[in-house]
Amino acid sequence: MGMLLLFLQILFLQMMAGGLYEDDQIRVQVPASWHMAVDGDGQGVILRKDGYILRLCTGCAQVSGIVGGRFNEIAGLVQPWYREDPVANPSACGRPEISKTSPQIDRVDLWYRRGDAGGDGCREPSTTATVWYGSYFAERCPPAVSEGHDCGGFFLHNHWLTDGRADDPFDEMVFALTFDTSDPDGLPKKGDRELNEILRDASAIVASVHFKKKG
Repeated sequence: MGMLLLFLQILFLQMMAGGLYEDDQIRVQVPASWHMAVDGDGQGVILRKDGYILRLCTGCAQVSGIVGGRFNEIAGLVQPWYREDPVANPSACGRPEISKTSPQIDRVDLWYRRGDAGGDGCREPSTTATVWYGSYFAERCPPAVSEGHDCGGFFLHNHWLTDGRADDPFDEMVFALTFDTSDPDGLPKKGDRELNEILRDASAIVASVHFKKKG
């Protein structure tokens, strides 16, 4: 118990209220209303506010080899509570709603209502209200992009965001927003005022990210 308390104290001290974060992929100014900590594994930065967690994971890459990746490769950052067996069904839980974050990036919000079609295998909340099941950020690919090019899907790509190229399979990132709970009953409902504020905040932070152009 003593070691756990010490770990939590160290983690708290490592969290800073806002400030500049920068690595080899991005640079972003984090508002003072969010606390941030650098991921110890060199995978970007973790932002927290009122139980919400925004991950700007600049070291997250897919392993499936499928264009755009699979949802279960980012599920731990979006809805870690979502399935008892994510291998059996790698798709997301909830209905997606897409909103524009910037000219290059969309925010995809996932909304779940108990008994929804497509909920097979999803861990359901006890409420019948529509519940927020996490969000992730995806590229807004030009209509002219041919099928098979590595744009869109569940991962962001430095070369797409800086110069429209898709020739570097090692520049993937994941930007995702979740809530700090393992229980779907702890999730906010659609229309919740604090949730709406957090969604606006997260989009504003992502829209302000400067992606560094690689040589």
